[in-house]
Amino acid sequence: MELNKQQSNFEQLLDSIYQTHCVLQENTQRIINQNLTLHNWLVGYYIVEFEQNGADRAKYGERLIDEMAKILKQKDVKGFSPMALRSCRTFYKTYPQIQQTVTNELDNEPFISAELLLSRLSYSHFIELTRVEESLERLFYEVEAIKNNWRVHSCRCRANDSISELLRSRRNDRRRQSSNRYYPMC
Repeated sequence: MELNKQQSNFEQLLDSIYQTHCVLQENTQRIINQNLTLHNWLVGYYIVEFEQNGADRAKYGERLIDEMAKILKQKDVKGFSPMALRSCRTFYKTYPQIQQTVTNELDNEPFISAELLLSRLSYSHFIELTRVEESLERLFYEVEAIKNNWRVHSCRCRANDSISELLRSRRNDRRRQSSNRYYPMC
């Protein structure tokens, strides 16, 4: 009887440790994700501010991103390829609401609060969502990604499906217009 009680206490101990580990590991991942997202948003912010206000802009021109990537690599800063820097810039331009003081620039467009976006979406989600050009459509995908707890792959597939559907629709519209050119409807 005493052995069963000790075994039960031991299993409870292990279960408590396991649950604590899982909860805190999940919290750690969420915080790291939020910090990475904020990091990349700020990098985009710095790039855009430099492009818009920088006196050195003429010196670098179109090569700004490439030059930044080269110098950051020389300084042994990893993860800032030209493509990554462009993604940061696009991310900042697409999600200005992450900085609450910028909300006036949104012209009353509907958006999800920065806190909710940052707490539920990873930077990889944001990169996929920046590919959706229409803000209302992007809002739809943000809501769906949060509500349905989409993984990045799901977000990518659904957004790509939408873009593909839009392209098919435009192609079909052009075909109808060209075929109706010679045969007007009565």
